[in-house]
Amino acid sequence: MATDSFGSEHRRSQVWDSDADRVSPGAAERPLGALVSEFLEQGRHLFRAELTLARAEVRSEARKAAAGGGMLAAGGLVLLLGAMALVAFLVIVLANVMPLWASALLVTVVLLAAGAGSAMVGVRRLKAVHAPHKTIQTLKEDSQWASTTMRSAKSQMHGHA
Repeated sequence: MATDSFGSEHRRSQVWDSDADRVSPGAAERPLGALVSEFLEQGRHLFRAELTLARAEVRSEARKAAAGGGMLAAGGLVLLLGAMALVAFLVIVLANVMPLWASALLVTVVLLAAGAGSAMVGVRRLKAVHAPHKTIQTLKEDSQWASTTMRSAKSQMHGHA
């Protein structure tokens, strides 16, 4: 049995006995109260397992978001420092070959282009953050399982009445 990085296969194997028949063996002979109790216990266990999976996925995505946000902030800080140091120097140097206003404009345009490039790298990294797709998928599967189990329990209850 293979497991993903969040252990969802292992978790499922602990919640039910097999993929084909998720009701415990001998369930037909057991009283309805015991079946409902087992169902509720499995539901609690499943909820805890889903919560653990969601935490792991959110932690992983939060690390990506932190890295992207940190890169964006670092880019902004470097832009500010670079602008402060280069503006004065480049404007003075370029003022020797062109009018002062033209040298100031040229330096400003270059700094804005560099800042835009750095910010785009940060935005691209932030877009790489995704919703917890595995948790969403397993919650859908678990919901289907719970519905099937409840229908089965209801049909058994009506069959024994």
